[in-house]
Amino acid sequence: MYTWGRIILFLFGGMLLFSCGSRKKVVYLQDVEVNKRIKAECEYKTVIHTDDLLSIIVSCDDLESALPFNTPMIGLGREVNTTTTQQIPRGYLVDKNGEIDFPVLGKIKVEGISRNDLAELLKEKLSVYLKNPIVTIQFQNFKVTILGEVKNPGSYKVASERVSILDALGMAGDLGINGKRKNVLVMREQGDEKIFTRVDLTSSEFIDSPFFYLQQNDVVYVEPNKGRIAGGSVSAFLPYILSSMSTIVALITLIVK
Repeated sequence: MYTWGRIILFLFGGMLLFSCGSRKKVVYLQDVEVNKRIKAECEYKTVIHTDDLLSIIVSCDDLESALPFNTPMIGLGREVNTTTTQQIPRGYLVDKNGEIDFPVLGKIKVEGISRNDLAELLKEKLSVYLKNPIVTIQFQNFKVTILGEVKNPGSYKVASERVSILDALGMAGDLGINGKRKNVLVMREQGDEKIFTRVDLTSSEFIDSPFFYLQQNDVVYVEPNKGRIAGGSVSAFLPYILSSMSTIVALITLIVK
């Protein structure tokens, strides 16, 4: 009995040590102080890229004067519980040269500037034709892709372009217990280049990273830990292992008796 008592205490102590070690690998933002305000050092700014689809609506004091500067409305099907069809403006696709073809104004370079910068640029150009022009711009195809050890991997369309990596992981159902929090990969396209970086979700330092807020078409990949990889390789033999272990436990029980 003394020997079995020591074995039980040893196993219990091992479980405690394992749980303490695992917490450091699982909990987000471990070094954040409660009730302390942190000002992010990086400035949030979403820029326009090639293949972005932009909704641009122009209005002014005289609505009829603004009509030539707006694209036709297209239907997306009937709205729920109504007989009307949902209408949205036909978008402007940013071409391979980073330009859009705007009514009356012609080709305009938009790649690399923000949505607000483009609105100001258009208002300046439109003031020649319109009085007090108002320009509203939205991304119609802003999406991010979440892959790896998350509950629901896939591509997610975002209504607002202001989405953090935590927001995106939340949309995907959060990381699984076997996902590496310290080594999350983010892939981003800038022009004809691809940028890769690693983000440590357990440290508050990633809040100041330029990858805290995601850009259009960013890909986030959560790598599985060693336990997940090892578990996957032995999953086919798991029933046999459990059967063997139960047999051994039964034999030990008979011997002890």
